[in-house]
Amino acid sequence: MTKKTQASQPDVIKIRELINLNPDSRQYFYTNADERWLGWLWENGFLNVIKEKAKDPTQSGYRTPELNYLVTVSKKEPVKVVDIMLEVPISVEDFNPETVDSFLWICGQLPAEQLVRVVQKIRDEKWIPLMGAFKGRRFEYEKMLKTLADAKDYKDIIILAEAILAVRTKEEIKRTTNRIATDNPFYFDDLSYTKVFEHLISVDEEHAEETLELATKIMAQVILLDGKAEDGAVFPIKETFPLFDVDFFTLEPGEKERLSHRDDVRELAAVIKVLARRLIGDRCDKPKHARTVYEKHIEPLPQSIVMWRLRLFVMSLCPEVFKDELKNAFFRLFEVESYLKIIYGTEYERALRKGFSVLSEDDKREYVKQVLAYFSKHAQDNEDQDWHMKYASGILSMVTEHLTKEEKQQIEKAGFKLDPSYEPVPSISPIRGGLVVPRGPITEEEFGKLSIANIAQKLRTDWTPETLSKQNTGDDFLNPLNAEGVRELLRIDICKRPQDYINNSYLFFERDVLAQHYTYSFLRGVDEALSGKKVDTSGINWDKFITLCIAIKESGEIEAFDLERRERDTFEGWLSGWTGVCSAMTGVIKALLSEEKGNINIDFSKYREKLFAIIDYLLTYPDPVPEDETIGSARMTTGLPGGEEYIVSDPFSMAINTVRGRAFEAFVSFVYQDSKKYTQGESPKISSDIKELYERVLKNENTRALMFMFGHYLPTFYFRDKTWIQGLLPQIFPEDTGKKYIYTAAWEGYLSNNLYDDMFFNPDIQKLYERGLALTDAEHPKQEHFRDPDKGIAIHIALAFIHYPEFGFEHDLFKTFWNTENLKHHKEFISFIGRHSISREAAAEWIKCNKVDIEKLKNFWDWALENCSVGVLTGFGYWISVEGDALDTKWLAKHARQTLEITNGYVEWEYGLTRSLAEFAREAPEDTLAILRACLLEEVAKHEPIRTWLHMDDEVFDAFKELYKNETTKEGVHTLINDLLPHRGGQFWGLKSVLDEAKT
Repeated sequence: MTKKTQASQPDVIKIRELINLNPDSRQYFYTNADERWLGWLWENGFLNVIKEKAKDPTQSGYRTPELNYLVTVSKKEPVKVVDIMLEVPISVEDFNPETVDSFLWICGQLPAEQLVRVVQKIRDEKWIPLMGAFKGRRFEYEKMLKTLADAKDYKDIIILAEAILAVRTKEEIKRTTNRIATDNPFYFDDLSYTKVFEHLISVDEEHAEETLELATKIMAQVILLDGKAEDGAVFPIKETFPLFDVDFFTLEPGEKERLSHRDDVRELAAVIKVLARRLIGDRCDKPKHARTVYEKHIEPLPQSIVMWRLRLFVMSLCPEVFKDELKNAFFRLFEVESYLKIIYGTEYERALRKGFSVLSEDDKREYVKQVLAYFSKHAQDNEDQDWHMKYASGILSMVTEHLTKEEKQQIEKAGFKLDPSYEPVPSISPIRGGLVVPRGPITEEEFGKLSIANIAQKLRTDWTPETLSKQNTGDDFLNPLNAEGVRELLRIDICKRPQDYINNSYLFFERDVLAQHYTYSFLRGVDEALSGKKVDTSGINWDKFITLCIAIKESGEIEAFDLERRERDTFEGWLSGWTGVCSAMTGVIKALLSEEKGNINIDFSKYREKLFAIIDYLLTYPDPVPEDETIGSARMTTGLPGGEEYIVSDPFSMAINTVRGRAFEAFVSFVYQDSKKYTQGESPKISSDIKELYERVLKNENTRALMFMFGHYLPTFYFRDKTWIQGLLPQIFPEDTGKKYIYTAAWEGYLSNNLYDDMFFNPDIQKLYERGLALTDAEHPKQEHFRDPDKGIAIHIALAFIHYPEFGFEHDLFKTFWNTENLKHHKEFISFIGRHSISREAAAEWIKCNKVDIEKLKNFWDWALENCSVGVLTGFGYWISVEGDALDTKWLAKHARQTLEITNGYVEWEYGLTRSLAEFAREAPEDTLAILRACLLEEVAKHEPIRTWLHMDDEVFDAFKELYKNETTKEGVHTLINDLLPHRGGQFWGLKSVLDEAKT
């Protein structure tokens, strides 16, 4: 609006009616209005909506056009915008999070001279507590602080910092308390983003004391959050943030990475320290000033352990000024029963070192006398004598240079030790982070020079896990000397000397003598060498290794191994137990039987019987057990969205992480190799001992993990003896209701495999499909699926429909499938055909090579349009794609239109449709226009909630342009664009460019 138009005072009522005609007209107006409207709009009440309380103050968004307008014009008219902001009250009674959020964004962009007008409002109206639930705008506060700092406006930095450091109330903290960590006392999750602490320590001398006053006030509020301590406590205030790893004498701002809320409190303490050093420590020559600052800001801090430690540090800055206070602090040690509260941390001892010299000679002698008497008595009265002697020795070591010859003799006689080099450390070591990399006792080069026998001997003596752990110190936290480090040395060396290690396999198992973790380490090393193809196995003699496996098997049969899977080592973490050993052994057997290019790593015929015996043993090993698959005792779980609930992991993942599950995979490889012994031309068969083992394991199996494997590997056994395996189907897929979870696991395993026509058309298998179609979600346990059974059965049926000519509309199973009401089944059937056949890369070529009857698929789409519900038809999204040339473009556009008109424009995968629009527009313009109307108007513009197509992609614009050039669809395009413009707050305004380009 021009100034002349403004001066004429247009009809306010008429403009208001036009603006408020509908939400989109309002949005349109404020999007196009510029800064010249600002004063007039505010004066005539058009922006009053920003004063209104939100309908739901717990939700925030960017929905109010007036606020968006205010944000837009704030850079050009900052003075007027600030005037408006100052007139808008912000409080609990009229709280609107969108208003505050928008104001904060504006504040982050304001020049300093305008920002200073707002900072007090931010603080006094408590914007940060009001917005506490939204956790946002940290970076806007950073911008504000920088703006003020650049202007050297320290007064307003302090005001804004007070707002940022607002402390939550006890009631607010109680509402959010969790059981894992102390709750955040501040409203921001991470104050470091605001850089508030950096700005506070950078204030000039004129504002330093005012800053210290603010910092100590905030600290007092934080300390007092936890309330009073128990009666009789040394310090009457409990500690919410004890800062046990902080040493006030060495603490500096920003010296450590922020890991938690307590680190924000640590940074606040660092600010106090820096300011105290400036205002007190640097003014020791002005004792009156130093004392005044101390008494005004430090002394009134709450009586808690942390503040006691802070006071000790501050007093030690000027020992002569605070010699009376230091004397009282030092002698307070003898006035309490629990002296640990007094000397906790480093500050008491460090203050002694700095301040002991200012005591009078009489006080020095009296102090030493009382230390000797006090700690000697504690040592006599308590069992932990060393503990008390240690603390007394530390205290006395801090004043060594002030001790007399007689006192030193008394100290030595009493059993205390003086150490002039002693340095106190925080009560709890600082938290350290980083990657833990275990190390071995010697280097890789040194390890490689040892004989295998020497290595094995050291594993039993010098390198036991316990012996290695004892050699570690706190400095070895990230690089511990431990058994895992030895395992890494073994892993590397086995690849360098494979035959030497195999020949000495027997040295790596000695029950109750050699740590089972080292047996595990040896087996894992061999497994990794085989699986990673790191060694040439063609000439390796496996006699000794197979003997080792037999020895482990026989030992376990004589006396069952301890089923504890892992044991805790005191320093290094988890070490493998006997279950780990058996799992690793299974991995090696599986690797030995694996085939590549017709070759395997071992002479199967030579070791056949022993390999079978080992697998037999491993298939009976009690891992897994049913408890491993039960919530509450499950070994592997998966968190559901929201983090509140967990379910058992899928049965396949469970299986391949257990001894018996891995052994079953090795068993399958064994069967494959064993069947080769039958003469060429003869059908592969299964030996009688294999059948006996299979039936025995199946009969005793009671876990879903292994039953999944029985179902998954069914084809391996089926095609080697159909009659035999068919007789076992009732055991693999039991109908007993008490075994329904066993059945569903086996069924899921079967559905997770490829489809074979011989099996699929077997009448007994067909009955299994019919039974599977009747399953409901209630019949599946509360566990994750490797393949969702609903999707699995739909995929099998779809594969049969695609690839088997005899499986069509008249087949009984096809009819049963479609007559059984199950949306997931039906939609997945349609979606899978699209993914598998039509929208895949080079689809036309693939269809030709696989002899897929495309007319059969096209007929199905026609059938589905007649027989399927709207929800099922949304699965056709994967069919709508011209990129693979699977379907004729005109035919596809017509069927896409028919489908989308039924579903009101929604399909579950619109990418292919988006990519096809331009070609549709050229080949089938009228169908394309109908598709766009269905998708954009019925789905995107009108459907709630929004499900798809939130962005107007280039392909959409190209289709509109193509259709607008076509006389048969031009008018329809114009009408559609007009119909779209009022919807979704400007989402479709860009379509006007289609019309504008055509005019030019």
